Amino acid sequence: MKKIVFILLLITSVSIAAMAQMKEGKISFERKVNMHRFITDPEMRARIPEFRTDKFELLFNEQASLFRTVVDEDAPDPFANNGGDRGGRGFNFRMPETSTYTDIATQMQYESRGMFEKNFLIVDSLKQNKWKISDETKTIANHVCKKATTMVPQAPQMRMRFGNGPRPAEDTAAAKPKEVELVVWYTEDIPVSVGPDNYAGLPGAILEVNTDNGANVISATEVSAKYPKKELVQPTKGDKMNRAQFQDAMKKIMEDMQRGGGMGGIRIMRRDN
Repeated sequence: MKKIVFILLLITSVSIAAMAQMKEGKISFERKVNMHRFITDPEMRARIPEFRTDKFELLFNEQASLFRTVVDEDAPDPFANNGGDRGGRGFNFRMPETSTYTDIATQMQYESRGMFEKNFLIVDSLKQNKWKISDETKTIANHVCKKATTMVPQAPQMRMRFGNGPRPAEDTAAAKPKEVELVVWYTEDIPVSVGPDNYAGLPGAILEVNTDNGANVISATEVSAKYPKKELVQPTKGDKMNRAQFQDAMKKIMEDMQRGGGMGGIRIMRRDN
C-alpha cells in the first residue's frame, strides 16, 4: 500500500512540474554596456557614466521568438551636450532600435534594424554555437539556471575620441583576430530553445548573456506567461541583405564618417581587436 501511495505522489509531482513549465510568454531584459571600453579620450570618459542601460523584451512560443527594443523616449542620454563646450556641437547618442524574429523550426532569423537614418532587414540563419554546459547554477528572475560557455569572435568596435587631429599610433596597428568568452545562463523551467538577440541552441530559455567579462551583459528582470500574441510577427521593412552584407554596409558607413571628421568634433574609429 505504501508503495502505491509513493508512486501516486511521484506521478502527481511530475505532472505538476510539467504543468509549471512555460512554453510561451514574455521575458523582460536589461542590457548594460560598458561604454568606457569604447572611449579613448580621458576627458570624455570622465564626463559620462561607465555603463549604458537599455531595455528589451523577448516574446516567444514553441514556433518562434521576437526580441525587440523597449523604447523609452524619456530615458536620459549620457552623451547629451558633451563636446559642446569644446568647440564642437553636442549630439544625441541612442542605441539603434532592433527587432529580431527567429523561426525555431527553420532556424532562420529576420532582424529589422534602424541605423544612421537607414532601415535594414537582415535575413540569415541562426548562428550555431558550441556550448560547454557546466553543473554550476544560479537563480535569475526567480528561475534556477544552468551555466553554459563558448568562445565567439569579438565584434568590431567603434572607438570614440574628441578632435580631428591625427590618430594615435594604436589606431593604425594591424588588427589581430581575437575571441572572447561568452557566458550564458539558461533555465529548463522554460523548455524552449530561445534567448536574447541571436543566442539560442540550449535545452531551455537563456536568461542571461555575459560577453567578454562584463563588456556587454543582458539579464532577465521578469518572466511572464502573458504576452501580446498578435505582435509576435516577422519584420518585413528595410533593405534586405544577409549578415555579411550588413557588416560590409556598416564598415562603409563608418569609413565615410571618418573621412567626414566624425560627429561634431567626436572622431569615430573602427577597431577589429
